[in-house]
Amino acid sequence: MCGILGGINTRFDHACVERLSHRGPDQLSLDKVLVGPDLEVTLGQTRLNIVDRHDIELPVKVERPGAKPATIVFNGEIYNWLELKKELEGLGWSFHTKTDTEVALAAYLQWGPSCLERFNGMFALAIWDGDRFFCARDRLGKKPFFYRCIGKRFEFASEVKAFDELSFVGNDLFDLLEFCPDEHTLCKDVFSLSPGQYLVYDPSRGTMLTRDYWDIPHRFGERITDEGDAIDRFVELLTDSVKLRMRADVPVTMFLSGGIDSTLVAVLAGIKEAFTCQFDEFKDTIDEELYARDFADRLGIELHVVRPTKEQFLADLPRLAYHLEIPTGSFSVFPLYRLAAACHAAKYKVILSGEGSDELFAGYARNEFLVWPAFDLSDPKVKSYLPMLRRFEGSDLDRFCRMASRSGLAGAALMRGYLAHLWSDHRSMLDNMCYVETRVFLQPLLQMADRMTMAHSVEGRNPFLDYRLVEFAFTLDDSLRNKGGVGKWLVKAAAQRLLPKDTLLLSRKVKHGLPTPINIWLQGQASFDRKYWTSLMTAECIKNLQRGSPLKS
Repeated sequence: MCGILGGINTRFDHACVERLSHRGPDQLSLDKVLVGPDLEVTLGQTRLNIVDRHDIELPVKVERPGAKPATIVFNGEIYNWLELKKELEGLGWSFHTKTDTEVALAAYLQWGPSCLERFNGMFALAIWDGDRFFCARDRLGKKPFFYRCIGKRFEFASEVKAFDELSFVGNDLFDLLEFCPDEHTLCKDVFSLSPGQYLVYDPSRGTMLTRDYWDIPHRFGERITDEGDAIDRFVELLTDSVKLRMRADVPVTMFLSGGIDSTLVAVLAGIKEAFTCQFDEFKDTIDEELYARDFADRLGIELHVVRPTKEQFLADLPRLAYHLEIPTGSFSVFPLYRLAAACHAAKYKVILSGEGSDELFAGYARNEFLVWPAFDLSDPKVKSYLPMLRRFEGSDLDRFCRMASRSGLAGAALMRGYLAHLWSDHRSMLDNMCYVETRVFLQPLLQMADRMTMAHSVEGRNPFLDYRLVEFAFTLDDSLRNKGGVGKWLVKAAAQRLLPKDTLLLSRKVKHGLPTPINIWLQGQASFDRKYWTSLMTAECIKNLQRGSPLKS
């Protein structure tokens, strides 16, 4: 895991690289090369040593007979790099480091942009091949990549804070969603490379193009309907995904909630030490510790319980904003920040977590109501969402937008306009929901997780978001995701198979996300006021980025 920056005729210096040092405190480099009249190439990187703990020469270069040297800066992990390395060695390549970075560069030189289709991982990378820049971001956008192009100056970086002269602008989509998806940011002239996209910048022509290289496949034909076959394939894929994400030359730990997703990952990974979060204010209403500890005790996992406080939140707020940079509309940034801090204090550099399962397998309660609208008013989930359940008239897209909108019916109408091109009449309501949740609403969760873990130099890995699992999820018949009005049926069926039979969470009726009592602390009430929170965090983010230097932890 690393921080990267670079480009053509940039203003980056060592201070800019140091602003990314939390993403990789083990090594730091900045390389500037004059490659032509008025043409200077910059490549900078910070490195977190996870694969190959030894220092390596940065940036990584490959000398090619009869060709210009090629250089890469790389952020993330390619989990199948050993298999790719073996394949490349069979084609005549030799390697000087034991890193996925060098393999990624050789793969590009061998296969061109199609190399991205071979990568199983999370990454943001930039390659200078002697004539142009090739930049890419992983399929789902787990790793960040920002860029701007002004005149003959092209710059990219892992975080916005690396750029100079930032100017903040309004964004209608941010006002609607309370996060910035795809290419959008809150900074003038600064864009984000969208998930599953690559960029080519040719300085000789002054041209830049972006191109999608992956999307969730649309399968309109036969679907998997056999329950046994589906469970077998799901367990096989998740097992291999976890195995790949355990590849590291450092110990690996786990964010363990009281839910099924992280628990499944913990079982398959054989984790022996894990971290969970419990707010004392919620002990009588949302007790995650109860379920996490029951499971940990059964498997002999040493469980560390992080108990964030109001005093810590008030002290952490400027640091949360500095690392977040662009708000994501969620209070969960704070407990994630505290969990990552605890992992770092325990000397861990890699954590596993369960993000992605709810989006892929229809696990959100709000969406259960849309596909199974026969409500039991005594059900606590129904009571929580009753005001929204009255918004059910209209098309499937209308109904989804009304449920997902954070700005009432007016916001739902605007959201419909934004999501219409992603919604297909050829897909079922449930398939459309899972597609939009994965393509759009997963993005802020991944942004938040990346920023809060990397704030403490900890790498987060997400086994449910292996692209093979993502594509598998969209081959399923609706009944394997939602059965009898209950979402995530397939995941729950796998848990029944893999977890100890009397594990407490198997009988859990309601699973909350990662709730945080910030409204209780700041306003003396438990209501979830997103607009207040987003306004507060936006102001803090702008203020702390304008300071231009990191705050001490």
